[in-house]
Amino acid sequence: MLNTLDGLIALIKGSVIEGSEIIQIEIPESSNYAFAIQINAEQDIEAWELMRSHLDLTKRYPILVYPWVSTPSSWENKVNDQDFFSRWYYKEELFQGKHQSTSPEAIISRSSTFDLEKFLANLPTFEEDGLDVDFEIDCALEETKKRFGYSPEESEIKALIRDGEITSQKELERWIFCWELQNFSYDQVIAPVDLSYLDWFEPQSEKVLLLLPTMSSWDSLAYLHWYGALSFGSEVAISFLKRWHQNHNAELMCHYGTMLQFKVGQLLKTPTEAFELASEQYALAPCTLQLPGISLRDHARSLLSTNQWFLHERP
Repeated sequence: MLNTLDGLIALIKGSVIEGSEIIQIEIPESSNYAFAIQINAEQDIEAWELMRSHLDLTKRYPILVYPWVSTPSSWENKVNDQDFFSRWYYKEELFQGKHQSTSPEAIISRSSTFDLEKFLANLPTFEEDGLDVDFEIDCALEETKKRFGYSPEESEIKALIRDGEITSQKELERWIFCWELQNFSYDQVIAPVDLSYLDWFEPQSEKVLLLLPTMSSWDSLAYLHWYGALSFGSEVAISFLKRWHQNHNAELMCHYGTMLQFKVGQLLKTPTEAFELASEQYALAPCTLQLPGISLRDHARSLLSTNQWFLHERP
């Protein structure tokens, strides 16, 4: 692992970030530390790709972050004032009280044994969610009718719900998505409606590129707290990110507190694959879809058309 400022300065010599200010930052509850590099907004992606290309050498995964707190002081003091590695929010997570440690290493260790399949199998039903089922059906059918001209019969869906074949919003959306694929042309069904809700947040001022003491993008969430983890725990979020990296070569590039932005190595191949991923992203970060009013079906269509993902979860 690259462990010295001199070594890092030598590594970036002749690159787009040569001469950038660099500091070392301690990580609470850990014997490890990170490096922070000053990055201009216009060079952020190039800087990230540079340090990602050196990952085998540095053994430090790069993450772009934003200094939300503006203080009239030196860049070094400004970065330190952000308290990027605070453990306070980890202690506030829903089930964190049963754990003895909130160190990054402890969270990473717990995430390695987390049963994500069990978590997904126990997502809430209509009844557990307290949803108005008739309203959910009406909205789903209206969306299909508006897009394609006609929709399934409401009575058919209600019969499936009575028989226990549809018990949740996810199952309702999946059934209608399959119905659309059976009744309309493939290209028509998978065409995205509007990708603007997935536009990346791009602050126009300087950012910070952190080099973390891990080679795994998913383990970044054990060092940098993401707001969405408050509901389920960082172990859950880390498990999702690891799954997406293994299945889709998705790598976390930007972490802005409530927003996560990913570069994806390969486009999804099938509507089934896209729908399952859409469901997983909704389970982890419902605001991504709820705030812009996007259905699971429309999110699945979007995921078939982009190699940049955006997750948002806010108060």
